Amino acid sequence: MSVPSENNVATNRREYPRLQASYKVRYGVCGAPGRQIPGFTEDMGIGGLRFVSPESDAVPGDHIALEVLVPGYERPLYFLAEVVRATEMASGVEVAVRFNYLGKSEDYKSMLHEFLTEHGAE
Repeated sequence: MSVPSENNVATNRREYPRLQASYKVRYGVCGAPGRQIPGFTEDMGIGGLRFVSPESDAVPGDHIALEVLVPGYERPLYFLAEVVRATEMASGVEVAVRFNYLGKSEDYKSMLHEFLTEHGAE
């Protein structure tokens, strides 16, 4: 195993690889009125993802229900997640979330890992 150089420490600090991809998402803040807000992923990994939405009232600490539409998959990927960051940008709001796995989490986590690997997560 090689030691990261000073120039790429930030890119190698993640425990799991990330897939740089733009997939449609819809989400809603748990406990808020039943509004689904659209957006697009920036990247995703086994522990969470980042997406950009034209608008968002999500704040760090909020829990959201998230649906990711992946071309070629017959069903969306569903997650419960916690917002860790929400940043205003020119194109909307960038939201970073950490997944909260529930139910058969190890099976779902394994399927997500397989999906990310097949699609070239780095």
